[in-house]
Parts: sequence; structure tokens; C-alpha cells
Amino acid sequence: MLAVVAGHLLAEAATGSLATWQSWVIYALGTAVVIGGASAVDGLAGWVKRIRWGWVVFVAVLAALGVLVFFAAPPVLAYGRVLLLGCPQPAEVRVLTSQAALPAVQDVARQFELHTADGHHGCRTARLFVFAAPGDTGANALRSSWSSQALREVGPHPDVWLPDSTTETAEVVRRTDGIGSAVRVLQGESVAWSPVVLAMPAAVARDVASSSPEPWGELLAKVHGTGLPIGRPNPLTAIDGRLATYALYSSLDPAVVERRLEESTQLRPDAALVTTEQVLLRHNRTACAVKPCLTALYPSDTYRADYPVNLVEWDTQDASNLEARAPARAFQSWLSSQAGKTALNTAGLRPSKQAAGSEFREEHGVQAGPILDNDEAAPDLSEWPAFERKYDQAKRDGRIWLTLDASGSMTEQTATGESRFAVAVDGVRKALTQMGARDTYGLSVFSGSEVRPLVPLGRRDREAATTALEAVTPTGGTPLHQAILDSAARIGTDDADHVSAVIALTDGEDTTSPQTRADVAAALRDRPVRVFVVAVGDASCAAHALTTITDASGGECHDSTMDTLGDDLAALFRKLWGGAP
Repeated sequence: MLAVVAGHLLAEAATGSLATWQSWVIYALGTAVVIGGASAVDGLAGWVKRIRWGWVVFVAVLAALGVLVFFAAPPVLAYGRVLLLGCPQPAEVRVLTSQAALPAVQDVARQFELHTADGHHGCRTARLFVFAAPGDTGANALRSSWSSQALREVGPHPDVWLPDSTTETAEVVRRTDGIGSAVRVLQGESVAWSPVVLAMPAAVARDVASSSPEPWGELLAKVHGTGLPIGRPNPLTAIDGRLATYALYSSLDPAVVERRLEESTQLRPDAALVTTEQVLLRHNRTACAVKPCLTALYPSDTYRADYPVNLVEWDTQDASNLEARAPARAFQSWLSSQAGKTALNTAGLRPSKQAAGSEFREEHGVQAGPILDNDEAAPDLSEWPAFERKYDQAKRDGRIWLTLDASGSMTEQTATGESRFAVAVDGVRKALTQMGARDTYGLSVFSGSEVRPLVPLGRRDREAATTALEAVTPTGGTPLHQAILDSAARIGTDDADHVSAVIALTDGEDTTSPQTRADVAAALRDRPVRVFVVAVGDASCAAHALTTITDASGGECHDSTMDTLGDDLAALFRKLWGGAP
């Protein structure tokens, strides 16, 4: 036995395994155990020879000792190693999540690390590095197999991907599920959820909130009426902004929505913000002197972030993550355990298939059990292309040329005693209040045989139109066709940044233009500019065939009255500014 130990000692020393004093101590203890055990066995054999059935007893005792050593030696040696050498290096698992969920996921990750230390003498077997990618950068990086640019700008290859929504996962899985792909994304189930809410200052929320939940559209109108700024994350890159905007578009004109929202991701004490409940709850717990700073309003038709846990496998030579796969699967499994659900709840997330915990209370500005109409976390993936087109249209700046009938018939009095032209001027003034900060307009009047520009294209001064129109004296005939062609030439067609349209207001049919309706329709087909005609007084869309012109351009003709002209013009401007199709 001593010879065997000596030979092994020489081998260990030759390979450099005994490089520290702690390793020498462990080796000495192991040698003592081996030699002591051999001596004990030899003594036991001598004792057995002196009793009847000696070999039977010997074998039985030896087997019992073997079982004892088999089960007791590994933990004893492991504990001794920890005492002398410290904890071994834990396996590193890289977890990619969103910026909004980053603090919550970091908290949950720390709890999992502590969990892995149980049963391992306080040594953590996994270290989770949690990092975030802005917007949809992480999903795009996974789709492109994590290029060198992603390594520089986002971070290392992830082993776990925990996005805000399953809608982000499906397209990535489809793109990476093929031969030759360097990455495999194994789609996992959602472990938690957080509804999309409107965070508001508590004092204002008390005045706005009703006894029963209201849909997003009604809630936005009420909050807008208070004059409170309303922020929303970019719906093309942030899931909370996307889900809220989709619900708003279902009940309001997209242009109206975009006029009332400003892009923002920061919670403020003097503004409302579209966000997830977990972000608001964390803010109220950690950044408020008086609780709650903000209150969550839960629209009845809201959707929710649902946090799926997806495993990511890399098989290339420079990005293989074989060692991280087992602890990554353990993390995924632990999140569905009771301990994992408790950690999620404490972090401000609602665990799947479990009621909310004690963190969800009015003191933190949230409700324990909000009533939501939507069973699905998000609309179907097939809905997003059409939604993105609507958003693109609604976000483009409006560019409108307004041409106003100033013929002699516009001097006729209305039931209120005002002239038709004066009522039209008031309607224009009201319509221009719908103009956004980046929208532009131009203005002309037509009478006799000419079209006279009053306000050049590009002015944002709402009062310029009123000032210019007050100096106009209606007289002469109605060159409507000429005015439409002149306006179309001035406004230009749609481009990547603008949606253009012509609005012509008239109280009668054309009387002095050299062009016919057919000429105007043909010209508009060659130069695509949408034309909208508002017919008042003696004019009629059907009787005067004005739809021949508007249909050719993709626009519309609206019959109005002198009583409703202001509201009708305002509705039309509201539709066009912001790019509503």
C-alpha cells in the first residue's frame, strides 16, 4: 500500500497537480485515510479468524464499510476541498433580455444562483450574466447568427433568451431553424406575464379612473383632455408600445393616436406613460418618497408581455456553449418551480398559472387582480405587417394644400347672418388646430378666372391663414378645376417623409376654368395626389359629379352644411395630418 501511495505521489508531483500547499494537505489526508483503511481491514481480518463464521462476518462488515465510504466519502471530500481550496468556478450562463425587463431578470437570476448553492456547501454551480439589447436588436442579432457587429454592440452569444413576448420568438425560430444555421433557438413556454398599462401621476389618475375598466381609446381621450403629456415607447421596437398602439388603432384613427402621443420610455411625475406593470411597480418601490408616485390604469382591452424562456444552442468552433446548456436548462426548469415563481413575483412579474403575490397592492400603484378582456397575450403574428403599414402612414408628416372658393356666391348669408365665406374662414381656423408640430400647409383662393396663393407651402403658423383670408373679398366665377390642378402642382406627391393631399372647399360647380372634369381626372391619374372636395351651399358631390375628380385621385368628396362645416373640416384635417390613408 505504501508503495502504491509513493508511486502515485511521484506521478502527481511530476504532472504539477500538487502545486499549492492546500493540494499537499488534501493529498496527505487522502493518504492517511487509505493507509488507515488498509490497516483497519488487516486488523479486521485478524479478528475475524478468531470467530466462527469469520469470513461471512468479514465480507458483511467489509460490504457495509464499502457502502458507507461510497456515500459518505464524496460529500466529505467535497466539503474538505471547499474548506481548503474554496468554491470551484461556477459555469457561466449568458442571459439576453430586454432593457425594460433587465432589473427584474437580474433579481431572479441572483435567486437562482443562491438556489444552486443549496446542497453544494454554499458554492454556486452557475453564474448568470444578464444583459440587455435595445429594442429589437437582440432578435435581429439572433436572426443573423450573432455577427461580429452584434458581439461589439450587444454582447456575448446568449445561452438563454428571455424576451418580453412570444411574438418576438416565432420569427427568430423560423429564421434559424434550418441547415447551416450556427444557432438553434429552442422555444420555451412563458413563465410570467405583465399587462401593458398607462402609468399616471396618482392625483390625476384618481380623477380619470372610472369604476369599471375602459378600453384604450376611451382612456386616451380622457387623459388627453386633462392636458397631461402622454408618452409611449417606439411601437416598432418595444413590445409595450406595440401592444398598446395596436389596441388604440382598433378604436381610434391612427392619425389621432399619433397626434396625442409622444415617443418616450421614461416614467415622470408630470406625465403619463405606456409601459408594463412590472416597470411601474419597480419604480414605485425604489424611486418614490411618497407612495405611490404613479398609478397603473388597466385598459379593458389591453394586451400583456408574457416572457418566454428560450434556450439558445451554438455549435460553431468559436461559439460552442456545451458547458452552459445543462445549467441553462436548470434555470429554465427552476423558473417553473415554486421557488422560481416566488422569485418572479418578488421581482414584480406575475407568474404563469399562479395568483399575484403581496407585492401587488395599491401602495405600489397596482392591482392584485385586474380585469382584462383579451385572452391572448398579443395579436396573431400575421396582424403585424398591416399594423406597421398603418403606423408608417400615421407617423409621416402631413402636407396639405387648402384652396378655398372665393367666388361671388360665397357672399350669400347663412342662417346665422354670416356670409358663407366668413363661416368657411372660421372652419379653416378650427381645422388648423389639428395640425401637428411637423405638419405643413399652404393656402390659396380661387375666383373669377384665377387662383391666388395666400400662404406658401411649409408654414406652420396657424394664424397666417386667418390673417390672409380676412383680406379677401369674394367675387366673380368659380374656377374649381383650375384651382385643383394648381394645388396639385404645388403640393407634390407622397414621399418617405410626407403624405400629401389637396382640400378644395366650394359652394358650387366650376364656371370659369378652361379645363373640364375629364381633363382634371386624367391629369390626376398621371400625377398621383389625393384630392378631397368639401361641398357646401349649392354644391353637391353627386349632382355636380365631383366624385369623378376625387375618385381619380384616390381621395373623397364630402357633402357638408354651413352649420357643420367647421367640424367636418377639422375631422378631415385630423384624418390627413399624421398620414391616415
